[in-house]
Amino acid sequence: MAVPSSDRARRPFLLSLSLFLFISAILVLLFLFLDPSPGSLAFLPSRLSGSAPSLPPPRQQDLTPTPTRGSPPHSQPAEASQPTAAEARGESGSRGSDDDDRGTRGSEADGKTGTSVAAAGAGGDDEELPPASVRWETCSRLGKGVSSTDYIPCLDNVRAIKALRSRRHMEHRERHCPVAPRPRCLVPLPFGYRTPVPWPRSRDMIWYNNVPHPKLVEYKKDQNWVTRSGDYLVFPGGGTQFKDGVGRYIQFIEQIMPAIQWGMRTRTVLDVGCGVASFGGYLLDRNVITMSFAPKDEHEAQIQFALERGIPAFLAVIGTQKLPFPDNAFDVVHCARCRVHWYANGGKPLLELNRVLRPGGYFIWSATPVYRQEKRDQDDWNAMVTLTKSICWRTVVKSQVVNGIAVVIYQKPASNSCYAERKANEPPLCSKTDVSRFPWYAPLDSCIFATAVSSSDERNNWPVPWPERLNVRYASVPGDSASNKEVFEADTKYWKQVVSEVYFSDFPLNWSSIRNIMDMNAGFGGFAAALIDQPLWVMNVIPIDQPDTLPVIFNRGLIGAYHDWCESFNTYPRTYDLLHMSNLVGSLTNRCDIIEVAAEIDRILRPGRWFVLKDTIEMIKKMRPVLKSLHYETVVVKQQFLVSRKSFWRPGKPASGSR
Repeated sequence: MAVPSSDRARRPFLLSLSLFLFISAILVLLFLFLDPSPGSLAFLPSRLSGSAPSLPPPRQQDLTPTPTRGSPPHSQPAEASQPTAAEARGESGSRGSDDDDRGTRGSEADGKTGTSVAAAGAGGDDEELPPASVRWETCSRLGKGVSSTDYIPCLDNVRAIKALRSRRHMEHRERHCPVAPRPRCLVPLPFGYRTPVPWPRSRDMIWYNNVPHPKLVEYKKDQNWVTRSGDYLVFPGGGTQFKDGVGRYIQFIEQIMPAIQWGMRTRTVLDVGCGVASFGGYLLDRNVITMSFAPKDEHEAQIQFALERGIPAFLAVIGTQKLPFPDNAFDVVHCARCRVHWYANGGKPLLELNRVLRPGGYFIWSATPVYRQEKRDQDDWNAMVTLTKSICWRTVVKSQVVNGIAVVIYQKPASNSCYAERKANEPPLCSKTDVSRFPWYAPLDSCIFATAVSSSDERNNWPVPWPERLNVRYASVPGDSASNKEVFEADTKYWKQVVSEVYFSDFPLNWSSIRNIMDMNAGFGGFAAALIDQPLWVMNVIPIDQPDTLPVIFNRGLIGAYHDWCESFNTYPRTYDLLHMSNLVGSLTNRCDIIEVAAEIDRILRPGRWFVLKDTIEMIKKMRPVLKSLHYETVVVKQQFLVSRKSFWRPGKPASGSR
């Protein structure tokens, strides 16, 4: 059929118009998606396209002075850190959570389904980086008596421990870190591992399979420490000295010593030989934060029980070296049948308590020498009387025997006047050289630290009652200079703002499932202070190569410890819900391999929980591929924060997101 001449004339025009409209549409789309102006990016999620609060974070390097750091004693290499061929294929070690069909799924137990770090980064300006090429292997062949699922490299170095010349002063319970090579293996999961019981239920019960150690149940079955009930370990609140329960014991102490004022004058407590840490767990109800510590394996896994319960705890021993805490740190030191011979080795163990106890602080001693009449107990008591008098500790109260136990409470002097009035200068006051020694791998002192607080000083009533002492106005910073105080105030303001506006608003974290946090470079403790109203606690860590701000943290009523992140931390595997590292990667990787740091992060972190890195984008690009090689879900938020979630993956196992 013939086409009319008018239609043939219009056809080129229509084709030209269609082509014009098509090209225009393409240009509009290109403009929308490629134009970098804020208006054209309005459709992106705010957490990915925005910027962090404008207040710049203070630089810790501005603080002075940095103390002379101690050096670790020479340690021999670990007996072995390489797995067998079968373990490298994932055929041995722990079978992990993949075999536990009854386990609580992580997302369901958290009460927040679909909390995916990867999903949070979808569609944004988050640059994807491939995983690092790392051949991860499972920790194995660690030496006789060392469980691969509970491996702590610096406390389980069997070869170094065997080489010790003496164990007289608990040297075998101190740190002996592998140095060649440092561990970079991954700790397997216990068979049947589950997402932990949430707080506050966890204070009283935990999953047995998460900490499958039955010996303490049998050993302490008559003392109500811990019992087993089906799939759970149950903690009734009893103990060797807690005949009527730990709650009544805490109340009893306040009755015989009203000045203790739990949660007001007493905020920070050091519990020596803490058992399963029920004392510290119940003090949380009184707004008291307790650093409970005990040696590894003295009573099987007691510190692991405590951390699984959600109670602050730490592996340590008063042996030949100082505790990793600053001078004058704790308001109260407590010992209930902790089996430490305080007068041994010239009284050095008690002198170490004197060092970390604040001026005017109390030592609560609840032990058999206080109330038993056997010759051995009385000899211990008489030795204790002599030693406490020599260091000017005053006996405040010695209770009557109640239900088979009694308590004595000593007070450390708040001034130096008593030291000057002693007839004999024994033990002597520490010299300036002694005082300057940093408590990291430093030997115990045989001298008394003089207090900086005089009887006429207005700070004689220090510390300020809680919670006022958390406030900026009452903090004492190194040097007390105006510039340092400005840095401190800026730090506090910055973390309060960024936690509120970014961490709580933009991070793909389920905060309700977070019970404990380790701040790996805590500075002034501003991050922990910003979280103080949350139902969680923070272990504030000051790296040994950073300015010494840990005294400030304790002055604020918070807790923490010194540490070198090129070594393993004194905690069991799978004991923290959130690890937080701020501006540390650069200085850290100048001294050790980032692979080793990532292995330690993975060891400490619970499966299904989070690691947050705040740093420059260059440092984030260093860390992110390594975490991806561990099958972590990762997302970059506001170009300053790397948020990562640990999976249940182990070498030879699928990367299950939850269990």
